Amino acid sequence: MKTPHLIGKVIAIIGVAVFSFSPCLAAEKLLDKQVEEYIDKGISEQKNGNFDSAVTCYTKALLMDEKNPRALNNLGTVFAQKGLIIEAEKYYKQAIAIDPHYSVALMNLALLYAQRKDYDRFFEYWKRAKGLDLTSPFLIDDGQE
Repeated sequence: MKTPHLIGKVIAIIGVAVFSFSPCLAAEKLLDKQVEEYIDKGISEQKNGNFDSAVTCYTKALLMDEKNPRALNNLGTVFAQKGLIIEAEKYYKQAIAIDPHYSVALMNLALLYAQRKDYDRFFEYWKRAKGLDLTSPFLIDDGQE
């Protein structure tokens, strides 16, 4: 007859565990929201040609989430637009290392290699990114896929 008492204790423990994690989940969602706000602001600045401000926004996003592939890709795109190809390549590769199937960064890296006339690497990344809409020479991931 101790079974109902045991079930009650298990339910109480589960309840405490769920409520204990709630503040952590809320904080994580707030952090994710702040990261997305910095990325969105960076996109806006980048589209308006304010590259230094865009770099600042993406960097702030990465300080909160160093493994955010969108921020890394968009940072690479800013550097590509500024003609800093080695920096752009570095950030595209970091984005792809985090998400090997991230087609926007794959395509950006392919286009970067095409600019450098490194056609072997171009085709390597092009094949991996098949099916992407090619409306811009360097793509900003604005979340509108």
